[in-house]
Amino acid sequence: MLRVGGMFVLVLSGLLLGWHTHTQAQPNTTQTQTTPRAPLNVTLPEPKEHLLTPSEPTPTGDVPLLRRFIPGLADQMKELTPFLRDTSLILHLRTFYFNSLNSNDTQNEAWAFGGWLAYKSGWLWDTFAVGAVGYTSQPLYAPETTPGTNLLAPPQNPILVWGQAYGQLRYKDYALLTGYRQLVDEGYVNLNDTRMVPNTLEGVTLTGKVGPVGYNVGYLTAIKVREEGSFQNMAEAAGVLGHNRGLILTRLSSDPFPGLYLFAANYYVPDVFNTAYGHAEYTYDFAKDTSFKIGIQYTDQRSVGAQFLGNFATWNVGTRAIFEWRGLAMGAGFTATGDNAALSTPYGAWPGYFHFQVTDFDQANQNAWGAGVRYDFGGGTLIPGFRIPGLAVLLRYAEGTNAVNPSTHADLPRVREGDLDITWNIPWLKGLQLRLRNAYVAQSGDRVQQQFRIIVNYEIPLL
Repeated sequence: MLRVGGMFVLVLSGLLLGWHTHTQAQPNTTQTQTTPRAPLNVTLPEPKEHLLTPSEPTPTGDVPLLRRFIPGLADQMKELTPFLRDTSLILHLRTFYFNSLNSNDTQNEAWAFGGWLAYKSGWLWDTFAVGAVGYTSQPLYAPETTPGTNLLAPPQNPILVWGQAYGQLRYKDYALLTGYRQLVDEGYVNLNDTRMVPNTLEGVTLTGKVGPVGYNVGYLTAIKVREEGSFQNMAEAAGVLGHNRGLILTRLSSDPFPGLYLFAANYYVPDVFNTAYGHAEYTYDFAKDTSFKIGIQYTDQRSVGAQFLGNFATWNVGTRAIFEWRGLAMGAGFTATGDNAALSTPYGAWPGYFHFQVTDFDQANQNAWGAGVRYDFGGGTLIPGFRIPGLAVLLRYAEGTNAVNPSTHADLPRVREGDLDITWNIPWLKGLQLRLRNAYVAQSGDRVQQQFRIIVNYEIPLL
């Protein structure tokens, strides 16, 4: 545990140094804020910790539909108390086609339609609010012979669930208390919103900001993973049968001075395992449209207590560098994992730099390198006179070697993956996003796995 303690001392020292040298709070670039706070139902992009962020956020919809078309409704709501006046009702439609042609001649294929309806009240006395979100995923094309897409509940069943139902209390920027079913986006506990519906959790969280330091403290009792319609306790979600355990979440983050972002978090599941995670990012702006970013991240994960999943300890370290110029982003990085075990990520997508479309390069003893390039055809100026508003294209490649089976220490195949990710936020119809994702994965001695995803998001503010 000395390695874990050393990491947290280092990060905490940076947070305190930033607070001492900057008496006024710096702008918070984290996705979790308090006032003003984004509604908990907002669709977020993939974690920014990836080698290059594959997609832009789903664009915000237009003026609320009911307020626009029902005569007098907008004026009447202006006269109500803030709790009712600021009510939000959003319909988010999504359709998703998934087809994976695997190297062992099997196939995973389905086409689903659904999304969610999200309600959020305004603030009563600027202190109390409530919200609820219902999610669904319905099969349009789902052969029984091709399950495993995670668009639907296994094998190819529909999903219908109240994924969020929460109450909130807040005090200025200092504290936001959220109870019961909610979204949590904190490193190893995150939305994993890469299919039809995201992960949601049951529990209590307290987030806020004191000076330049942001924090989150919570106790999470259960999770509904993206492909399920019901909640299970945190130990069961990790693969433990017959035992009920929750997860204790703690996080500190800060921007101690412009360009530097520090993040440290811990995730403790009694008698199962503990994960300590931290990363530091520094961005230097050379000019308005030219910048350089460098980052490092570290994870320590090990069994604890009764060790329901067995005795293990492992680690992962990753680095990346990204150069952005006139809309073009070029990145490269490296990652390595300890030889005792692969990382366990049952509560969301791995936040590592090398989480790709199909592969997480976090296997025992695995080393991986990768590179990527992304161009924003809407805001970029590198190609004179050629613009497609809202369009972004990403190409990336990674290769992992030296992975072993942690039980036998037998060598595992070299893994290579190439991804194409095209995202278009249609500027002429606010709220509409089209996305194409294509991946090719090759392992030594196996045929190439091909995976295709087509996703359409359309967000309609109703109220």
